[in-house]
Amino acid sequence: MSLSPQVLLSNAAREICIAKLKELPQFIYAGKTKSMYKASVLVPIIIQNEEVHLLYTLRSSNLKSHSGQVSFPGGKMDGMEGVIDTALRETEEEIGIPGNSIDIWSAMPTVQGRDKQMYITPVVGFIKDLDMKNLIPNVHEVEEIFSVPMSAFCNSENQAHLMFEGWPLPLFTHGKHKIWGITGFITHLFLQCFLPSDLYKCDFMRKSYTIDELLPSKL
Repeated sequence: MSLSPQVLLSNAAREICIAKLKELPQFIYAGKTKSMYKASVLVPIIIQNEEVHLLYTLRSSNLKSHSGQVSFPGGKMDGMEGVIDTALRETEEEIGIPGNSIDIWSAMPTVQGRDKQMYITPVVGFIKDLDMKNLIPNVHEVEEIFSVPMSAFCNSENQAHLMFEGWPLPLFTHGKHKIWGITGFITHLFLQCFLPSDLYKCDFMRKSYTIDELLPSKL
């Protein structure tokens, strides 16, 4: 089966992906605490060079939490704001893409952050006719904007893992970037639903990273 946009972004493929996303379980492994907060991120599907990509940001090194790490656009929910509204608002604030240019596919089940203090709901959306040169990164939050093609995710040479509390978490490498932690986990969950199983074959155990190797100070 092909990785072409015509195949992966067809109406039939979209409906199959959405159905699979809704079947995923929630990944919440600790009881709620007083300091727990909710957040939402956008999983942005784009087309670059006639190939389907996922869009990522590199968080500013000046941020207090997760500085210098790869993430999806997103952030904390404001008041009674819904998960989709949060994802769209944060995406526009961080990289300048207005919400009305994003075709929302579906929310994914909630996952719990590595620090156990945050519930994160990913929202999958397709950004049509995106020109990367027109993106406007918020310099206070975003150091870089980049994308990764589906062919890179399907290449086992770009797959590895990080052991966390006895469990191997998916990790992807692409050039100088390493996509790990909750972002790597969300990426893997999405790809399982989005890509044909005969093309997305995982071999995360082939290589292991330690947390010290992944933190920005060690890059």
